[in-house]
Amino acid sequence: MTNQNTEKSKLMFSYLGYGGLIPFILTLAGIYFGNEAVSAYSVVAFVSYAAVICSFVGAVHWGFILRSDDLRRQNLLLSISVLPGLLGWLALISPLPVALIILIITYPLVLIYERLSELDELLPDGYKTMRVVLTMLVTMMLLIAFARVVLLA
Repeated sequence: MTNQNTEKSKLMFSYLGYGGLIPFILTLAGIYFGNEAVSAYSVVAFVSYAAVICSFVGAVHWGFILRSDDLRRQNLLLSISVLPGLLGWLALISPLPVALIILIITYPLVLIYERLSELDELLPDGYKTMRVVLTMLVTMMLLIAFARVVLLA
């Protein structure tokens, strides 16, 4: 890949990664500023989107599995790749405060695992940087949503 294509790819990763915050922001605004019906719908939409993205974060590791010939490394990547999806699903079937707690814990834990495991050497630096920023922002928004859900209860 040429240098120009590499830069375009990095730019696209950034657009898509940070653009993925838009549904979080819009539904969080609906939670806080919508009437009762909009707020209730927005909470469900917010948790649902957070669960889907949580699953996506785990699924990213499948790409590394496909590129690795090391069976031990493949097993490690497979293990972590399914956990965020399972935890996201668990959040979807849990009461709202519990769902938010699950997601608040899951996002940072996956990031910590990535950074402290062998995955750290496989993941590109740009991806790692973006994941730190996105994880911090999403976790903060989850905490803000949690505060609102608890206050509304």
